[in-house]
Amino acid sequence: MSRKVFRDAVHDMIILHRNDQGTDCTPIDWGDALLLDLIDTPELQRLRRIRQLGPAAKVYPSAEHSRFSHSLGTLHLAKRMMEQAMAGDGLTRLAPMDILAIKVSALFHDVGHGPHSHAFEHVLPNLPDHETWGWRILSEPGPPRNFIATHCLRLGLDAEAFMSTLREIWEPSIHGDRLRGRPFISSQLDADRMDYLLRDAHFTGVSYGHFDLEWLLHSIKVRTVDGRSRICIDLAKGPAALESYIFARDHMYRQVYDHKTVRAFETLLVHLFGLIDWIWTIEGRPPPETPPALSTFLAPARQGESPTTAAFLALDDTVVDYAIGQWANLVPQTPAQGELRLRCRMFCHRQSIYRRLRWNMPANLAGQEQLAFGFTNVGDSSQREMALDLNCGERSLATDLIQDADLMAKVERFFRDHGETPITTPQEDGGTLAVPLRLLARVDRIHRSPYAHLHYDPQGADPIYVITQEGTVKPAEQVSPLVHFLGLNRRRLARVFVDPRVVGTVQKMAQERLSPWLA
Repeated sequence: MSRKVFRDAVHDMIILHRNDQGTDCTPIDWGDALLLDLIDTPELQRLRRIRQLGPAAKVYPSAEHSRFSHSLGTLHLAKRMMEQAMAGDGLTRLAPMDILAIKVSALFHDVGHGPHSHAFEHVLPNLPDHETWGWRILSEPGPPRNFIATHCLRLGLDAEAFMSTLREIWEPSIHGDRLRGRPFISSQLDADRMDYLLRDAHFTGVSYGHFDLEWLLHSIKVRTVDGRSRICIDLAKGPAALESYIFARDHMYRQVYDHKTVRAFETLLVHLFGLIDWIWTIEGRPPPETPPALSTFLAPARQGESPTTAAFLALDDTVVDYAIGQWANLVPQTPAQGELRLRCRMFCHRQSIYRRLRWNMPANLAGQEQLAFGFTNVGDSSQREMALDLNCGERSLATDLIQDADLMAKVERFFRDHGETPITTPQEDGGTLAVPLRLLARVDRIHRSPYAHLHYDPQGADPIYVITQEGTVKPAEQVSPLVHFLGLNRRRLARVFVDPRVVGTVQKMAQERLSPWLA
């Protein structure tokens, strides 16, 4: 057959052409054979073994979908976006090299994610982010680069010029032609966001992430703004599709991505890697049963050096989950190994979930916090107690969310300054162990905005431009009051997660510096 069809839970059928220069192919299909070869590389197949939402499956049992399916979905939507952008009045004609580079970037945009996705970027200081790893995987010698060279020769493209086009998408210059690729992959209206909202909503079983995808795609047009071609949304038939898309992103962050228990398990995962490093330091070697692939990656990372790309690619969820399972059944030879075993059992068996410190927020801030986090009550009725704020003398609400910027800075400074302070921690055998505070408590900051219209980033965060009924082009926030409101609704919040065994100890320790705010 000349076509390869992937059945997908979100988009039904994702079609790529083996004969990408056949009579049944559109300009958007040109070069699809390269994508099929790239899909079969070990680098991309590895994404089948990395969950899209990391530890979120501990909260949403069906959230077991992979980065691989999301990558295919992003590729599919990038093709549809380009097809729509090139339709109509003919203002836009992307060059074949640009089309192929956008498709390759869409397929590979998440190839740099580590085990348990975003949480892995925080397991040790100074690790490269997933975009940095992704570009290394795509550009360094290896199967992806080899296939790119082979297909460039077949298609009559200059391989180095093609890699330069890819790089402009991954690491755009301020003065580059923005429509050449990045807006389709990384912008406020891109294939990545469209797919992950729909896919994550489907597999978590929530309704928050759904929006009118078909009408949104149908509304895409290209217009010239400030001398450059921009992707726009035609609002001639109403802004509902665009507003529902931005609302969906806002709701998914509040209800899924920033769910308190999801973030608690991410914190526990970060602490597990911190314990590995701690044991390695005090015992001179990694914990028993550590998989060689994990040791190879962590050895240079612990010294502040960047691990090799090969060492990174050897890691996925199966490696880390196997290690945690082995440590959960470890016969400890030292007290520190016993601490690691206990923490791994907490993660594996969903036991003793981390607690959150509670804070006295003034009534006006508490109301803002509820508005910002989704009009939801914080905690159950027994926790929503009124307390006296000693700092301002007003009645206040006890909440686990810190919204005051000054308090957030004080809390972060306190836990940073006392990170190495030993905390007496109960053990499974009835004894105790002195564990550094940084491995028992963590300040988890959340900085979210469903629409960024007040802090544009020259590297990628243009506004979403819309075409009004009069035919003029304006930023969406100047046309839709709802988009304007959501853009203003930036959540700068923090929670403090603490191992349940030492909540009382940590609260007492913090009283001197933070007593006016601790509930």
